[in-house]
Amino acid sequence: MTAHPPPAPRRGVPRRRVAWWLLALSVLLPAAATLYVGLLQHRGGRPPYGELVNPQRPVPALHLRTLDGKAFDLRTLNGYWLMLVAAPAACDPGCQHLLFDMRQFYLAAGNDEYRVARVWLITDAAAVNPGVLAPAAGTVMLRADPAELRRWLPLAAGESLQGPMWLVDPLGNLMLRFRAGFDPLRALPVFSKLLYNTQSWKARHLQPLPRSPDAPAASDPRNTR
Repeated sequence: MTAHPPPAPRRGVPRRRVAWWLLALSVLLPAAATLYVGLLQHRGGRPPYGELVNPQRPVPALHLRTLDGKAFDLRTLNGYWLMLVAAPAACDPGCQHLLFDMRQFYLAAGNDEYRVARVWLITDAAAVNPGVLAPAAGTVMLRADPAELRRWLPLAAGESLQGPMWLVDPLGNLMLRFRAGFDPLRALPVFSKLLYNTQSWKARHLQPLPRSPDAPAASDPRNTR
């Protein structure tokens, strides 16, 4: 009888695995390219306004709680563009301006509103000032440990947690900061461009946002006396 050579090893699984990775790269690389090329094409590799966080800082396992005391993992909001501010619950006029400006950024997103989440990291255990419910309407309010926030959020020497606004991209990376006292009219075009350049970068499922207390329609605190 003629001896037959042993059958060749199956290569279907490795090939499928390679094909899977090629498919994943074909989806993720264009998204990453539109995100960062669109932002970094400004002269000097910097955005036209704001500061890139370099290296990026993934959202860590923060000890956050909702206003009703439930533990909350900020990483469950991956897929959203997150706007973050930090301030005590009393929320002085400067804090109220930040909350109002975040709301204006959100409204300016238009049809992309559903991709944007506003987050107020409350840095103490005091009762939330009821006077801020209007500018904070729709904002995710979470109590946070200020020591943890200082370890994660980039701050200039002597800079307070209250004042800056940070952006977290849909992959869960802290990637841009607007310093305390930033000009919202200059920051808004940068944010709008990020949304525009990542229109095709949409998560299949977005975690519903925690509900914040009911509030009346927001008004600009700069117009109050």
